[in-house]
Amino acid sequence: MRRQAALALLGFTLVSGSALADDPPYTGDPNWSMRALLGYTKTGGNTDNSAANGLFHVAHVIGDWKFLFGTEALYGSTKGETTAQAWTVHGQANYNFTPKLYAYVGASYNDDRFSGFAYQDALTSGVGYQFFNSDSTKLTVQGGVGYVWLRKEYLVKDALGGVTERLDYDPNTGLPFEQEKSVAFNGAINFEHSFNEYTKILAGATVLSSSENTQSNATVAVQVKMSNRLALSAGYQLTDNSNPPVGSGRRDTLTTLSLVYDMKNPKLAPE
Repeated sequence: MRRQAALALLGFTLVSGSALADDPPYTGDPNWSMRALLGYTKTGGNTDNSAANGLFHVAHVIGDWKFLFGTEALYGSTKGETTAQAWTVHGQANYNFTPKLYAYVGASYNDDRFSGFAYQDALTSGVGYQFFNSDSTKLTVQGGVGYVWLRKEYLVKDALGGVTERLDYDPNTGLPFEQEKSVAFNGAINFEHSFNEYTKILAGATVLSSSENTQSNATVAVQVKMSNRLALSAGYQLTDNSNPPVGSGRRDTLTTLSLVYDMKNPKLAPE
C-alpha cells in the first residue's frame, strides 16, 4: 500500500491549538534577545526522504558593546542514507561609536560534509551602519576585511547522493589538498520588515571573498505570528562558492518550513 506523509513543521498540531491564546509578553532582561527555529519534513511512499534544520541566535548588550552568537544545523537522508549534513557556528562583538555606527570583530566555523570543503574558518573585522531600527523596519549593513582558512576534499558519491569516500587529494592529479590561507573581504546585510502585527519578512546576505574562493549566502523568510512567542516560517537559502572543489557543485539551495520561538526586546533583534 502506497502512502505519502509530510510533516512540514515540528509540533504544528500543538502550536495550532496554543495559538488561540497569546503568550504573555517578555518581561525579562531587555538587554537579552533570542531566536530559535526548528523544522522537520518527511515523505514516504515512492520516495523516502527526511530533513531537519535548526537555528539558534542570541544577542546581549553591555553598555556600548553588543555580543552576537549563532549556530545553524542541517541534516537530510534518502532511503535511510545521509545525503546532507552541515553545521555552522559564528560570533561577533560590536562596539557602538554612535547609536547607528559600530565597529566589529567576529569569527566563524563552517562544516558542510557535502560541500567538498573539509572546513572553512574565518576571522572578520570592519564597520557597520544601522540605517533603520524602528518597530516595523530594521536594516543593517556592514563590511571589512578578515582572514580565511579552508581545505578542500574530493567526495565520492553513490547514486542516492550519499558520500562513500572522502579523499584528501585530487584523484585527477594525485596532488594533496593543502590548507589555503588568504586575506578576505567580508560583508553582510540584514533586513527585517513587519507588514502588520502578524506577518513579517526577514532577509539577509553575506559574502566572504578571498583569492581562493568567494562564498556568498542569501536567505529570505516569511514569518507568520501565531502567539507572542511562536510563529511559523517559510524560508529559502542559496549558497554559492565561486571556486568549488573538483567534483562538487557550485550552488546549494535549501527550502524550509519551520516553527520559530522568539524571546526578545523589540529594539534588539539578533542579526
